[in-house]
Amino acid sequence: MKKNGTSPHLLSFIMPNYNYGQFIAEAIASAAAQDYAPIEIIIVDDASTDNSLDEIRTALKQTDAFTRVKVIALSENVGKIGAINRAIEKIQGEYCIILDSDDLLTPGYATRCISELKAARVEAPHIGFVYTDCNLISAEGQALNRGKSTAFDPALLEHYSFVPEPAVVLSEAMIEAAPFDEAIRKGTKHHKWKRIVTNGWWGKHIAEPLFYYRMHQANISGIGKAVLAEVERGQNGHRILSGYWPTELRQEAS
Repeated sequence: MKKNGTSPHLLSFIMPNYNYGQFIAEAIASAAAQDYAPIEIIIVDDASTDNSLDEIRTALKQTDAFTRVKVIALSENVGKIGAINRAIEKIQGEYCIILDSDDLLTPGYATRCISELKAARVEAPHIGFVYTDCNLISAEGQALNRGKSTAFDPALLEHYSFVPEPAVVLSEAMIEAAPFDEAIRKGTKHHKWKRIVTNGWWGKHIAEPLFYYRMHQANISGIGKAVLAEVERGQNGHRILSGYWPTELRQEAS
């Protein structure tokens, strides 16, 4: 066992879910299709009111790719950050990936990112995560455009959200920064990355589209509505993701 009780080489998938029953089976399948092993998956259903739990159980029965599976079904909605916090308490891997339940990874995503992370840390041990560009797809999985992130810059992160949710992260860095503020309901990933970077961890950007980011009307950030409206108007081309993602926004108690 390593620091913080994590197991060497093990990759932990964290998958928060709320009412994405129509997408989550594909997300689970993309985690199972990784050409990396060993992998565990921790799914937190945030009191969904749709058929999410049935879809989760069915999808998990169709694969034996995971060395460990844990499904946490919450009885009360706590928000995405709350769901992530509950999963972080359970992870056992040296590395972790938060994969939104409406998104998909290419099969080589984990292997490539972990390799890049290991190589980067030889020269710069403070690098704690690797992130990539993406392909934007519709709710039905049709190709739209490419979504582009930005080379890592801690000063830029103070003002812009440019690091995507799926990234390979040292679990040590994730655990150290947790628990995250559950009052943050928009700009959740920006909040998370800022906390991790404040602790001294830096990131590395791979300027290649290695995951699929699904655009639909219910994206928490609002990017889906914006991009789909632009496509409808005939505005095509690469999207700079920081222009669509909000920075952290706390929901004040009423």
